[in-house]
Amino acid sequence: MKLEKYMQSPVIAAESDATLERIRNLMIKNDISRVVILEQGKPVGIVTQKDMARRLGEGRAPWRRRPIDKVACSRVMTKGLITLPPDAEVKEAAKLMIEKGISSIPVVENDSLVGIITTTDILRAYVENMEGMYKTSELMTRDVITANRNHTLAHIVELMVENGISRVVITDGAEPVGIVTATDLSLLELEDPVLGIKAKRVLYVRKPEQGGRPKYRYIKTLPFVTAGDVMSSELITANENEDSAKAAQRMLDHHISSLPVVNDAFELQGIVTKRDILKAMVER
Repeated sequence: MKLEKYMQSPVIAAESDATLERIRNLMIKNDISRVVILEQGKPVGIVTQKDMARRLGEGRAPWRRRPIDKVACSRVMTKGLITLPPDAEVKEAAKLMIEKGISSIPVVENDSLVGIITTTDILRAYVENMEGMYKTSELMTRDVITANRNHTLAHIVELMVENGISRVVITDGAEPVGIVTATDLSLLELEDPVLGIKAKRVLYVRKPEQGGRPKYRYIKTLPFVTAGDVMSSELITANENEDSAKAAQRMLDHHISSLPVVNDAFELQGIVTKRDILKAMVER
């Protein structure tokens, strides 16, 4: 499986003196999450949506306070670009992505940018070439970080940060009912333009004196958003016994990067991600 078969080409790119506004507009116009940066036609870096969000929020350098139409993309791009030739194996790209914690690799031939390979492209290669190799249960992560629909967004963010993850499965008992991803949170509109922030009615119980029985029940209405307000309304899952290639195809069809894995009773058993698929590609 060669990269030239699965890579995307041509590649959306920009020169290093392009502004962040230009990069953002390219991403929106082309529905992409990364732009390769060139100098004199040669690839020297890459800017992703995560790069823009993370690096503009770091530190106190004066340039970070400028409007994005005044900031050159070279300020935030990832340098020391990792590249591969078009005749490299897909397996090699998957291995590099896992080792370096990246989701795309520019494909270069004779110092010229000829394509780009992403985790989504490798998922497609997996579907076409790995049918019947693994069950979903063989690839999934069993220890799933979960919350219930009444947990606040602050708790969801805390779980993501503490566990180094980008998604939390929302459950009702043993049954998964939704999922909240880092992308969901980054695109979230917390306040309705007409009604304002959603409010919840919360029951409080006070004790009149130490050791006494709970009394003085009262209800307050407080403005806050819960996991149930923002989780994906239509949960897409995989069965633990199905072919992992079918699960990978479902990710492609729905443009998602993970699937909660359930048993025949629809009880949560684990989660399978694009990264798990990449690992299977490398280990085969």
